[in-house]
Amino acid sequence: MCNRIIAIGDIHGSAKWKDIVDENKNATIVFLGDYLDPYHINDYDELWNNFVDIIRFKQDNIDRVVLLLGNHDLHYFCDDMSIGTRYNFLLAERIRRMFLDNRELFQYAYQVKNIIFTHAGISHPWFVNDFKGDIHGDIAAQLNAPDDRQVQALFQVGAVRGGDAGLMGGIFWADRSELNDPLHGFVQVVGHNRVDDVIELAYADHNKIIFCDCLWNGKFFKISI
Repeated sequence: MCNRIIAIGDIHGSAKWKDIVDENKNATIVFLGDYLDPYHINDYDELWNNFVDIIRFKQDNIDRVVLLLGNHDLHYFCDDMSIGTRYNFLLAERIRRMFLDNRELFQYAYQVKNIIFTHAGISHPWFVNDFKGDIHGDIAAQLNAPDDRQVQALFQVGAVRGGDAGLMGGIFWADRSELNDPLHGFVQVVGHNRVDDVIELAYADHNKIIFCDCLWNGKFFKISI
């Protein structure tokens, strides 16, 4: 049976995701993270209620909804992540409690066959050299359960996004410019880097990366497997 997967890019307070899920009732829905911290000030009640609605949607559709975490989520509750832009100090404590109370609903990565979904993407050199992952193993499983030696790389910020010179961004911070050699042998679906519409880039090592941080423009990515 054909399984349709819908990937929805960075939310940042937008309720446009509701129309997408209404039109794709039987599909697997993958949210690519960054549920809060809008580019423009929203009504705080609307922002909060939208976040709560996403969590309830997951609770009501536990087997077909995937909630990934982004850098604008982790800085509310993760000590390994420094506070980033547009951090909401007014709602921060409520947001932190909501994430922690529902931590079992969220994950870092999702994989179906050779298709991997993360917030910002996986550079092959980062995965092999910095994260020291096993390219022959289950990629998402490794990212979702890093050992103590891998945690620092997982949250790494590359020089392009304000990190130390010589560093490459991990799956929460990788900039598009750092993803010109994506993980070999895999198709990746990512958000984080804002685009007007879905962009697919293919490379020589049977690797492809699909950028779909375009919910702001009403766009999303869909695939049938």
